[in-house]
Amino acid sequence: MKTSLWIPKFLASAVILLWSLGAQAILLELEPSNADTTVNSQKALKADDVASFFETSSILTLLYKSNFGGSDEGSHAGSYTTIFSGSDMNDPNNARISRVDGGSIIQCPECYLVVKDGNQPQYLFNLGSWDGQSIDLTGFYPEKGAISHVAIFGKTVQVPEPATLGLLGLGLLGLAARRKAKVS
Repeated sequence: MKTSLWIPKFLASAVILLWSLGAQAILLELEPSNADTTVNSQKALKADDVASFFETSSILTLLYKSNFGGSDEGSHAGSYTTIFSGSDMNDPNNARISRVDGGSIIQCPECYLVVKDGNQPQYLFNLGSWDGQSIDLTGFYPEKGAISHVAIFGKTVQVPEPATLGLLGLGLLGLAARRKAKVS
């Protein structure tokens, strides 16, 4: 009889745990005035270029890149998508980078975003506090030019996703409950 009393409490705790894991996403909003630095170069920046601009000793890799009107690249290309927008869809000055449901999350101790146009300055952002979810980019190149691509570079670490940790925790609680039921 005692076992049946704690089952509803256990289920309620499990629901609250899973809800809290999903409620952590924060939308990161960036605009040109928030840039950590700008680069006047027409060539697309590579990982080594970004590392030198931010004076990091880490070896960076291309995690995700989305080309306007083209394809996505990088180790997380299938996990993220970018929607370009603006007053002129041929010359977008806004973009939203979003994680695809079920896609792996970019989690790194060092992440940097580059927003590029062919002939205008490139904007570089340190994404140190980013949670790997959505990024809104607004107001880029309003007078002349457009976003040609966005790229995220970083030094990745392998960290289990919150949902995976939640399931592991639920499994361990279930094993503990089963053992307690056998003892009682």
